[in-house]
Amino acid sequence: MTRKAVKLLLIAATLGVAVAVFVRSRPRPGAPGAPGAPGAPGAPVADAAEPEPVRPVRHFPPRQAEPAPRAALSAGPSAPDGTRELPVVEAEAAPESPFAPVPPDAVAVPSGAASGVVEIDPDRLPPLPSAPEPSGAPAKRRRSQRVLGGVVAAFVVAAGAVSVLAYRAVDGGDDRAPAGAAVSASPSAAQPSGPPSFGPLAPQNFTAVGDRSGGSLSRITLDGRRSGVRADVWVWLPPQYKRSDFQTKKFPVLMLHSAYPGAGENSLLSGQASALSKIADGIARGTLPPFVVVAPELTPYAQAELDAAADPSVLDTECSDIPGKAKMATFHNEDVREAVAATFRVTNDRNGWALLGEGAGGLCAAKYALQYPQYYVAGASLSGPTTLKSPLWGAAQAARDGQSLKTLLAAHPDVSLFLSDNTSDTVGRQASNALKAAAAKPTDVETANAGGGTVKQLPSALSFLADTVTDSSGARPPTGTNGKSGNR
Repeated sequence: MTRKAVKLLLIAATLGVAVAVFVRSRPRPGAPGAPGAPGAPGAPVADAAEPEPVRPVRHFPPRQAEPAPRAALSAGPSAPDGTRELPVVEAEAAPESPFAPVPPDAVAVPSGAASGVVEIDPDRLPPLPSAPEPSGAPAKRRRSQRVLGGVVAAFVVAAGAVSVLAYRAVDGGDDRAPAGAAVSASPSAAQPSGPPSFGPLAPQNFTAVGDRSGGSLSRITLDGRRSGVRADVWVWLPPQYKRSDFQTKKFPVLMLHSAYPGAGENSLLSGQASALSKIADGIARGTLPPFVVVAPELTPYAQAELDAAADPSVLDTECSDIPGKAKMATFHNEDVREAVAATFRVTNDRNGWALLGEGAGGLCAAKYALQYPQYYVAGASLSGPTTLKSPLWGAAQAARDGQSLKTLLAAHPDVSLFLSDNTSDTVGRQASNALKAAAAKPTDVETANAGGGTVKQLPSALSFLADTVTDSSGARPPTGTNGKSGNR
């Protein structure tokens, strides 16, 4: 049963009980004093068309006049002639009869009747007075009605309060943050809110791919329970991860996002940039923290779908949740993060998570750092675009503008960005410099350029990450190659 159905049942049950108590408190029809009962106020009058039974006519002899009341006599003072004056005493008034007098038109002398006989028309007689109520009865009845009404009102109020509390109890888990989510360091930044009611995720079954660059590589086809996206995710574990002296350590994480289209294995794991080998070399020399490298697919498409498209670039999701399309931002930052945290010994501190991407993946690295500052401390982009212009946005211009780097940067999240462009890319360098000029503390934007593509840009990006990411595993010295503190 859904939460909404439970809430409706609680409210319906509470109101039903209240109505039942109210109905039971009302006098039953036909009961003395109940509305509609004989003799009660508002009782229906008998149908005038129905004839009443003929009442017999009784003949009474004329009533003899009652003697005048006798005055009480008392002896007065004696007169000179021996007689006594009698005081004048007023006669006592006769008690008032409760019966109304008989109207004259109700009495008639029938013709041929014996002398002294009169006939009384019963239909013209006034009604007999009802017996007087005992003293204090109306007040007692009104008092009991007020008490009963107060009890019913109190019960209805209590029932309403219980229904509200029950409703809130059922509704309590609807708005909880995703499990394992860190508190945002920048409350003013745009904060994603995942769907509610997700409990802890069990460890996932990653399949071992083999050893690579001194570490171990594994893969999983992940079904994102928040995004609904199904895509592959690779995880590379540094050599330190399996050492016995690191079994209680939490490792930092580096998210790698490849160039478009990013289907299949991530290009930074074994492509021309050889990013993984350079990361492994930096870890071995102690210039980089022992990153657990996470490399998800950039897009949700199968290679056959991309091959069938006349222009595959029109399918670019631009690392965003585009209305009506795949929610790649939710997949990369909620589902992938949750699966990695549930399976591997990685830190939950945002200062130990960073992003690195090339091309379209560079847009992901910069955008996700700004959009999810509660998850990442830094992002490094290698020749990545800085604007959103995919045809997939269609008419959803408001959604696109809300996820643009310019809008996200205006929220001033507490993160560091590294934007690197090819020396020959004038437009890209101008766009990166514009973002740097627009940044305000605590956001920090650093720009660089190098010739020769991302292979030449990679060393400075790794140096930037070494200076910004906190390593709590204790696997390397606290300073980088340039002498800056590794704990930003």
